[in-house]
Amino acid sequence: NPDPASYLNHTWAQEQTNTAGYAQFDFGSDLFRGNVGLRYVKSETDGSGFVYSGTPTLDDLDSKWQTRSKDEDFWLPSLNVVLDNGGDVLYRFAAAKVIAWAPYNQMVNNTFLNDTQLTGSGGNADLSPYESTNSNGSAEWYFADEAVLAASVFYKDISNYIDSSATIERQYNSIRDNDPAAWAALVGSNGCTADGYCDYSIQRPRNAGDGEVKGFNLSYQQPFGDTGFGLTANYTYADGENNTGDPLPYQSENSVALSPYYEMGPFSGRLTYNWRSHYLAGGYVAGAAPASVDDYAELGASFGWTFNDNLSLSLDAMNLLDEEYFQYLGEKSLPAGRYKSGRRYMASLQFKF
Repeated sequence: NPDPASYLNHTWAQEQTNTAGYAQFDFGSDLFRGNVGLRYVKSETDGSGFVYSGTPTLDDLDSKWQTRSKDEDFWLPSLNVVLDNGGDVLYRFAAAKVIAWAPYNQMVNNTFLNDTQLTGSGGNADLSPYESTNSNGSAEWYFADEAVLAASVFYKDISNYIDSSATIERQYNSIRDNDPAAWAALVGSNGCTADGYCDYSIQRPRNAGDGEVKGFNLSYQQPFGDTGFGLTANYTYADGENNTGDPLPYQSENSVALSPYYEMGPFSGRLTYNWRSHYLAGGYVAGAAPASVDDYAELGASFGWTFNDNLSLSLDAMNLLDEEYFQYLGEKSLPAGRYKSGRRYMASLQFKF
């Protein structure tokens, strides 16, 4: 028999219907080319799940299964322009309004309460998608065959960004029905009133307000003649903050990617190094220090051999540096967790008939 708490927590349903239309106009001349577009999206979402207090059981499930609906519509314009004077340098400008929904398991209507500790967790069927008005300008120098050096600046005006946080909600406490003596002791504390309701600290994903991200990107790509060797490199600086001046969750200020490679004949190989600076992990709890994740680097490698049109072999290695994922509360002297996945290796043999 399944554990009731596990069964109810992991059972949910999500139905989303999106109806969209798009119009685009292309334009061009000897110097400019580009397009302007407008997309309309109507979204209808039903999020269902169990809303449960007390000790979960598998009895009377129909009364605990609840559905919330949310309808929204969006107008999403876009513009792309390329300046090409026939030389080795292209200039690009792009602007667009975009949306992104949260993972479906965050958009469900479920709540589970601990009536003793007055805590709980759940999804949020009222979540709206991220909305962002993005603009980007870049210059790209194609200085050799298959080689490019590019620089870009970007700005994102974000609304409805999503973060997981704990806030106080009024919820019914089942102890009132199941243990009158214990309930009598609770009344008058933690906001508990005679009608059975208490103040619970409920952790949910929530639309957390507005923010902005601005920064720049430098990228480089070049094969080294006919040797088969080449290199791609990328650096991004991003300064993100919300409307109160606090950093946006999951946004590193600096990130670097380096990837030397070899591709010649039947053999290919690539090293991939990625590094990102510390970032806010989200999960705000009233009165608690914010959780952050320390700088993290990862080195991977992949190698492939193509024996013929039908048979190929690939080898992949991940986290070769055996890096540790370290989370802390405000200061590094206050660790919240250390996670080590170890080095991982995979091999695959493919045969095509």
